Amino acid sequence: MGAVYDRPTLAKLWGVAGFQGLSRGVFTPVGQKLIILFVTRLKQDCLTQYNDFLEDDLLFWEGEKGHRSDQRIINASRSGEEIHLFYRERHHAPFVYHGRVILTLSQCHTDKPSEFTFKVVAAMAETVIQADRVAEEPADYVVITNAGLSGIDKQVLTKSRGIAQRVFRGNLIKLWQGSCAVTGVEEPRVLRSSHIKPWADSNPTEKVDHFNGLLLVPNLDALFNEGLITFRDDGAIDISNHLHREDLRRMHIGENTGLRHMFPGTAAYLEYHRKHVFPLRQAG
Repeated sequence: MGAVYDRPTLAKLWGVAGFQGLSRGVFTPVGQKLIILFVTRLKQDCLTQYNDFLEDDLLFWEGEKGHRSDQRIINASRSGEEIHLFYRERHHAPFVYHGRVILTLSQCHTDKPSEFTFKVVAAMAETVIQADRVAEEPADYVVITNAGLSGIDKQVLTKSRGIAQRVFRGNLIKLWQGSCAVTGVEEPRVLRSSHIKPWADSNPTEKVDHFNGLLLVPNLDALFNEGLITFRDDGAIDISNHLHREDLRRMHIGENTGLRHMFPGTAAYLEYHRKHVFPLRQAG
């Protein structure tokens, strides 16, 4: 775990004649019930630009363009196959071995690569023993795939708190291409995943719907969650009359501030925010 490998070294370990045999993103060693994922976040410009990345202990991965391995990955647990991850930030760098991953969500497509979300679980036995945190409500786990899971997979997933929230964040990062919905800031460590319709008011489907979210820098996230700002259907900002103009100036917020893009699926959530969250800060 955490060791660094290049493809020629792995080819020797698996008895593959040439490392070119490991050039695909999905590899299955002969005679072993293993599926190996080779994932690169920043790819060469000449290659297909799959949107693959790690967010904490979740891997967001787009399947092969030809869909050759989709069903095998979906049915891996049921078939007794393990999926293991080798990951690197950019091409030509060595891969870091992250261990076993478990499929938690899959969305199959025919006109584009299918989308998969995996939980990185490392040492399975230790994870099950130590995962004694309280799980989310069962309704929050609608995100977990219906594919058959082994008993140990189920233990890991149901004892790991917050999978739904982290899937939500990862899908928000994909939707907003890794940058703040307003400012365009790209530093992931300062970006907050904000529900438009608050978590407490959302049904299980709305809680994990990426259209019910904005990726925001901390000051905008706090103002939005407190109902001190909201956004219209065209993305323009509305500002509470309880916010001092001088504070707005200090935060570089003005009438020209607004969402960089509007998605059709976001409109109903913003309407809810305008009607039920924003007005609370306008009275008095």
